[in-house]
Amino acid sequence: MKKVIFTLIAAMTLSIGYSATVISEMHEPKAAKILTSQIYSMLGENAIPNAIRGSKAEVRLAVDTGNYLRIISIETENEALKNFIKSNIDFQKITKGTYQKGIIYRIPIEVRK
Repeated sequence: MKKVIFTLIAAMTLSIGYSATVISEMHEPKAAKILTSQIYSMLGENAIPNAIRGSKAEVRLAVDTGNYLRIISIETENEALKNFIKSNIDFQKITKGTYQKGIIYRIPIEVRK
C-alpha cells in the first residue's frame, strides 16, 4: 500500500512540474514573431511606392550585438522592393525583445496591391 501511495505522489509531482513548464513556454512570444511585427511596422511607416505593390520577397537577416538589424540577403524579382527594404530596415535598431546573436531569421514580406 505504501508503494502505491508513493508512486501516486511521485507521478503527481512530475506531472505538475511538466505542466508548469508547458504553461510558461506558451505565454512567451517567439523572437521571430516579435521581430517580424517590428519589421512590418518599420516598413509601414513610410509611403509605399506603386512600383512594389503586389511584390513578394524573402528577407534573411540577423541581429547584431547592439540590437541592430543586419540584412544578409533579399530574394525577390522586384529591384524596387529590394531597395525599399534595404533603405528602411537595414541598420535599424530593434526596440524590444531579446534575440540570440548569430541566428539568421527568414522573414517573408508581401506588399498588398
